[in-house]
Amino acid sequence: MSETMTMDKPVFNTDQLISASKAAKKFGAVRKNAKTTPQFITDNGEVDSVVLGYAYFEQMFSRLKELEELDETRILAERINRLENDPDSAISWKDLRRS
Repeated sequence: MSETMTMDKPVFNTDQLISASKAAKKFGAVRKNAKTTPQFITDNGEVDSVVLGYAYFEQMFSRLKELEELDETRILAERINRLENDPDSAISWKDLRRS
């Protein structure tokens, strides 16, 4: 992708932060809490990992696939439009394979 993408960082509260050592000792509680709210595991005070419930993961996965398909459709539409407006810019498949 040629455009630079910026990503906003997730917002969370201190109740969602748990140290790696505490998460290891209380993993059952971390998993239980992750079913309703993502849990951010810290290592040396920095967020290192995220535990989230599978239902939330499925939603994220589904939305990502949807956005990828929309982006692919947009790119193809732009290419078709460019070729319709400037047919001479087309490169034959035969020429493309030679390069």
